[in-house]
Amino acid sequence: MKNRKRPVSFSFEVRETLRLPIFFFMLAGSFAAWQSFYNVHLDRIGFSSMQIGALNAIFISTSAVVVPFWGMLADRIGNNRILLLLTAVCSLFVFLIGQTLAFHWMVIFIFVISVFHQPGGAVTDGMAMGFVRTNPQYTYGQFRLWGSAGYAIASLVVGYLARENTQVIFNLAALMFLLLSVFNLITLPSRPVVNRNLVNFRSFAVFFRNRRLLEFLMIIMMYGLAISPLHQFINLYYKDIGAGNSFIGTVFFIQAAFEVPLFLVGARLARRIGPERVILIAMATSMLRMILYGLITSPEIAIFLSAFHGITIAFFLIGVVEYVQSHTPFHLRTTGQALIWAFHFGAGVTLGNLVLGYLRDHTGMLGAMHIHSGIAAVMLIWGIVFFRRSLRSG
Repeated sequence: MKNRKRPVSFSFEVRETLRLPIFFFMLAGSFAAWQSFYNVHLDRIGFSSMQIGALNAIFISTSAVVVPFWGMLADRIGNNRILLLLTAVCSLFVFLIGQTLAFHWMVIFIFVISVFHQPGGAVTDGMAMGFVRTNPQYTYGQFRLWGSAGYAIASLVVGYLARENTQVIFNLAALMFLLLSVFNLITLPSRPVVNRNLVNFRSFAVFFRNRRLLEFLMIIMMYGLAISPLHQFINLYYKDIGAGNSFIGTVFFIQAAFEVPLFLVGARLARRIGPERVILIAMATSMLRMILYGLITSPEIAIFLSAFHGITIAFFLIGVVEYVQSHTPFHLRTTGQALIWAFHFGAGVTLGNLVLGYLRDHTGMLGAMHIHSGIAAVMLIWGIVFFRRSLRSG
């Protein structure tokens, strides 16, 4: 009599090759569901541009501290367990945001969400990179693509549902965070998955003692300030030129959809021409996008520029990650990635949102686009000067 296989629970049957795409898809989709229309919601309920800019700055600014903090906890008690806590808290507080109209409560809620949301991507990245390191037949890109797919689909669906009432975005996002928490819970590994992020505050000193890497981090920080109109405030640009919520959802869908193939193209291009040139292509493309946005007043024309968002994001991130990792000891590569997010998004885009809040009130989004394109031009020149040795040798 043949031995029958003993049934095992679903949590043991699901492998990381299935879990990771779902984590990326649901996490990015949850973020897109509320963040893509958050500024539009705040504008609709009467918040000023300065208040909107301040709230966006609060949301991004904590990443420099919270990402390494949660990374160290994940190394001790497990990535999946930390992700479970992060998504459960986000589910509650994203729901609460939709229930308030008061600025002071909004500040408190967005701060809590920032502390628990910002590390989610880094923890998931750490899970994927750790899995790839021990399973070289897989690549980080094939998992990260699911994040772009989740962002694209969620933006399109929520944009259609939020045509009349933007409050629905918070309910849907909270539900997606909750579903992600439940899926993570039922597929939780029996043993904690640890030692994959390897991010701590002490390891930052290695980067700060390297003058060239420090200058590079300053470049991507100021570049983050320059291209901030292409991130959270792009929805207000479209609102100001007459686009509805459904149209804005389509914009975010196109932007995220083009990221998927460009992550693959960018990786191959970086190997052929070097990460330095890929970064400069992203910087030049972003500058041209903002110049054109500042001239276009028709949403139907402006939407064609959304296809180039993949270059702005995918090319830039691939080039920056490749460059930092090639100049970083192997055991500090995840720390290097954390610093990329801290300087570019945590500091650069944060400052950009504060500047944009002022500029939208005084020049409008069209004028703000041109001002920021000028800053981007300066950063492009700085980047060319910084990379001149690599460009000559290439």
